[in-house]
Amino acid sequence: MSRAILVCGSTGKQGGAVINHLVEQNADLEILAVTRDANSASAQRLLKKSPKIRLVQGNLADPTALFKTAKTVAASPIWGVFSVQVPMGFGQGGGGELGQGKALVDASLKAGVKFFVYTSVERHGADNPTNVPHFIHKHEIERHLFNKTKGTDMEWVVLRPVAFMENLMDNFLGRVFATSWKMAIKEKPLQLIAVSDIGYFGAEAFLHPEQYKGRGIPLAGDELTLDQFAAVFRKTTGRELPGTYRIFCWLIMSMVKDFGWMFKWFYDVGYNVDIQELRKEYPALKDFETWLRTESELAK
Repeated sequence: MSRAILVCGSTGKQGGAVINHLVEQNADLEILAVTRDANSASAQRLLKKSPKIRLVQGNLADPTALFKTAKTVAASPIWGVFSVQVPMGFGQGGGGELGQGKALVDASLKAGVKFFVYTSVERHGADNPTNVPHFIHKHEIERHLFNKTKGTDMEWVVLRPVAFMENLMDNFLGRVFATSWKMAIKEKPLQLIAVSDIGYFGAEAFLHPEQYKGRGIPLAGDELTLDQFAAVFRKTTGRELPGTYRIFCWLIMSMVKDFGWMFKWFYDVGYNVDIQELRKEYPALKDFETWLRTESELAK
């Protein structure tokens, strides 16, 4: 293994999905999995997936220290970085999502990284920042990445996924998601993506950098109205779509402004991915029914 890649969010949805696909492909890459606690059960489970995985304990609030630690762990030069930040809350330091995202770009350039994959969000156009705060932050991180890498030898790829199918869970958050959809988006469709498919594109970018470099890739695997979504759920699971009291959703939308603005944007503007075109590139792209049957615990 002559190259190492630093994967942020390794125990989370997107970073974990990238690692899973790299392991499935037996990639000739050393995988440096960033975790805040290397002794946690989720971090230790990563080590069991492949001998090519090494844990790097650190925090995106201090990417310079993170790279310093990673270099002591890595057996190969750090060639690539997979960048993902938590958008809202969770006690972030380092200036939150925006500060962390920009600082990781800067630290990667300083560390001599050659290939940077950033997972952002689809915004009905690459140049549309929207009025949703965490969408705006991602747009600003993208601009920072593009500007800082001009005239350097660090290539980039930007993934722009839509809403995750994994938002539908059999818990309070999943019920809030479904009920908020009913309240705010009403009869309009919403585009969705399986996180495993984000992982596919993230991993493939590292495996085929010449094919992917310089691309911004909008990602969606299905587009459904709530009625269609509920019908697929009923057909696949034999159950009704989980929901909760509207007052809970109204309170969350009122108190967590980012959440409320996002659902309003879903109704007013919405995502705009050409799903059929993307499926030509990746025929195994999952629709909602396929995801329910093959990956969701709701159908088991």
